[in-house]
Amino acid sequence: QVSPASATGPLGISSPNPMAEASHPVAFLGVARIRDKAVLASCFDKSTLNEEKKGFESALAFILERVGSAYPGWRERVDCRDCDGALHVLADAQALCIVVAGIRERDYPDRVALQLCRELTDKVKNSQGDEQLSEAAPGTLTTALRKLMRDLMRSYNDVGAHDKTTEVRDKVDQLKGIMQDNVKRILETHATLESLENNTNSMSSQANQFLRQSVDLRRQVQFRNLKIKVIIVICILAIILYFALPFL
Repeated sequence: QVSPASATGPLGISSPNPMAEASHPVAFLGVARIRDKAVLASCFDKSTLNEEKKGFESALAFILERVGSAYPGWRERVDCRDCDGALHVLADAQALCIVVAGIRERDYPDRVALQLCRELTDKVKNSQGDEQLSEAAPGTLTTALRKLMRDLMRSYNDVGAHDKTTEVRDKVDQLKGIMQDNVKRILETHATLESLENNTNSMSSQANQFLRQSVDLRRQVQFRNLKIKVIIVICILAIILYFALPFL
C-alpha cells in the first residue's frame, strides 16, 4: 500500500512542480516484470500532481498483486481510487512483462489506450530485448526508456489523431476478415469444382470403358451368329448330299 504521507512514491518519483497543470490525458507510463513483480521503468507527466501519482501507484500495486495470473496478451483496466483516472494494463506476447498507461481522463477511448500500450510494448521490446527485461534490476530501465515514454505520452495526448488511426485499422481489419472469408469460399468452390471435374472424368472414363465393352460384345455376338449360320449351311449341304448320292 502507498503511504499518504509519502512525498515520493514506491516508483522513486519526486514530488511534482506545484505550478504544473493537469492538462494532458496521459499521466503515467510504466513497465513491470511479471515474474517478480519488479517495476523496471516508470515515467510521470510533468503536470502530474502528487495526489495523482499516489493514485496511479496504488492502482499499479493492486495490479502487481494480481499479475501472477497474467497470460500473453492479458489486458486489464483499473480505476484509480485516489484520483480521477484509470490504469490500462497489457501483457506482452511472452507474458514476460506488463506495460501500464495511466490515463487521467475517464472518457479517454479504451481502444486508444490499448493502442498506446501495444506501441509501448513494441518499442520497449525493440530497444531493450527479452534478455535485458528478464535480468534488469527494479528501476534500472527508467533512464533508458524515459525519452521513449515521454515521446509516446506527448503523441497520445492528441487523442483525435490516434483515434482516427484506430478506426482506419479497425476498418482494414474488418475488410481483411471479409477478404479472407471470400478467399476461403473461393477455395472451397475451387475444391468443389475440382471434385466435380474429377467425378466427370471418372464417369467419362467409365462410359468409354462401357462403350468398348459394348463394341467387343457386339462383335462376339456377330461372330457367334456367323458361326451358327455356317454350321447350318454345312448341315443342309450334308443332308442334300446324303439323299442325292443314291441317284448319282
